[in-house]
Amino acid sequence: MKRLVILVEGDSELVFVNKFLNPYLVSHGLNISINAQKIITNNKLQQKGGNVSYRYLRNDLIRIESQGNVVITTLLDFFRLPNDFPGYSITHCEHIEQAMHLDLDSYPNYIPYIQKYEFETLLFSSIEGFEFLLDDTDKIDEIQRIINDYPNPEDINGGAITSPSNRLKRIFPYDKVNDSELICTEVSIETMRSKCPRFNNWINRLLTHNYN
Repeated sequence: MKRLVILVEGDSELVFVNKFLNPYLVSHGLNISINAQKIITNNKLQQKGGNVSYRYLRNDLIRIESQGNVVITTLLDFFRLPNDFPGYSITHCEHIEQAMHLDLDSYPNYIPYIQKYEFETLLFSSIEGFEFLLDDTDKIDEIQRIINDYPNPEDINGGAITSPSNRLKRIFPYDKVNDSELICTEVSIETMRSKCPRFNNWINRLLTHNYN
């Protein structure tokens, strides 16, 4: 069986994959080795993560592919995605994902995925995580209004002020790693799938891919 490697940008995504997504995939029959890795941005210094240029991601993709017996996917933010990505578009994640796949010679065990617009999009799938985190009804009500305005959280746009994470930072001092982890303890992957169609499609692809 092939192993699954999920390349991510930062610590919040790393925690999300390792603590929440991996157990979910295993519980749904994906009984293989699953490993999340931050993208390497400096081999010599072993620096990883951040808003990474495509060349760093591509280096990791080629390195991991050369190891063989592996399925590779990504979990990247569409918000502030560097414009050196193949097929770059400010409106269509799908075009970029298709171009990323072609750039790796359509490697059949490569599933590029870009989250529209950010990882934090998924947190808006339910108010329950914010109710668990915050002890302030005014702040909770403000977040609930955003949820009501966007039945599909993936439509919360990626402007410098209006991206999901920046909306949260305007409401309370949001800590990307610690707060997102606490929120995810109360918002299930199933809830995220039910509210976020692109995310749901990605999970379906991971669960139905041929790992033999």
